[in-house]
This record gives sequence, structure tokens and C-alpha cells, in this order.
Amino acid sequence: MTTTSRAIADHHGRIIFRCPACGEPLTADDFFDLGLRLPDDGETRDDYFAAELLDDLSHATCSRARIVG
Repeated sequence: MTTTSRAIADHHGRIIFRCPACGEPLTADDFFDLGLRLPDDGETRDDYFAAELLDDLSHATCSRARIVG
């Protein structure tokens, strides 16, 4: 997955979101591609998922690949 923006990381620099389909980090561009807001500063992965009513988060192209193939 090639993207032009940085991966979403916490204040320690640890990646917060990884695509379960390909294992690559999700970036700000990926969030915009999916029509989602970026996590707030200090918001954890679990808090983000609860606030957005999500169970998981994949790259848009990976999600399509799972549905189609």
C-alpha cells in the first residue's frame, strides 16, 4: 500500500492503526479516503473505534479486495 502521508502514531511514535488485511500502517490519507475523521490527540485506538462505532479499519483498497475476492 503506497501512501503519501505519515502513519497515525501516538505521542511515543508507536503506530496506532494497522490494516488487518495487509498489515501496513494506516495514514491520514487512508482516513480521508475512507471519509473518516482523524483521531484526536491522545485518543486511543479503542476510544476511536468506540466513538466511530467501528470494529476494525482497513485500507479502502484492501476492503474492496476482501469483498470482491
